[in-house]
Amino acid sequence: QKGRNPFRMHQPHLIFTGMDHGHVASATVAGLGLKALIKAGESHNSPAIKKCCQFLLSQQRPNGGWGEDFTSCYDKDYAKNGMESYGDEGSGVVNTAWALMALSAAKCSDVDAIRRGVHYLMKRQLDCGDWPQEGISGVFNRACGITYTAYRNVFPIWALGRCVATYGSILDEDR
Repeated sequence: QKGRNPFRMHQPHLIFTGMDHGHVASATVAGLGLKALIKAGESHNSPAIKKCCQFLLSQQRPNGGWGEDFTSCYDKDYAKNGMESYGDEGSGVVNTAWALMALSAAKCSDVDAIRRGVHYLMKRQLDCGDWPQEGISGVFNRACGITYTAYRNVFPIWALGRCVATYGSILDEDR
C-alpha cells in the first residue's frame, strides 16, 4: 500500500527479540535499530524502543562508558569484555558515543546513565581536543577489522551535541 510505514508491517518489537537469545546482541546494532524505528515513526514509549534502551543501559560499564569489539560481529553475541584490551576499563569512546546517540534519540529517561556516559567522554578527551584511538571500530563482511581513525573524534562530538540538545542543562546537575 502506497505510503504505508514498512516497519509497522514487520512488527518492530521482533527486531530486538534476538537479544534474548544472543543473536542480535550488539549494542551498535541495537542502537542503529532504535534510531531507525524512531525515524520510521515508532513511539518513544513503544515496547521495542523501551527494550532497546533497557539493553543498552544494561551494558553500561561502571566507569560510565560502553564497550564491545569487532568479535560481536562474527560471534553474533555482545562482546561484553571486548574493549578491555583496547579501551579504558572495558569502555571505548566510539562505543560510548554510539550508545549515547541511540539513548538520546530515544529520549531515554535514565538521565543519570546519560550523564555518566557524557562524563566518561569528557574525561577521555585528550588535551589536544582529540579522543584516543582504541582498537578496531568497524568490520567489513564479519571478518575484516577496520580502524576508522575519524570515528574517535566525529562520534563523541556528535553524541555530546545530541545529548546537550536532548537533555540540556539537566546534564550539569549532580544527583
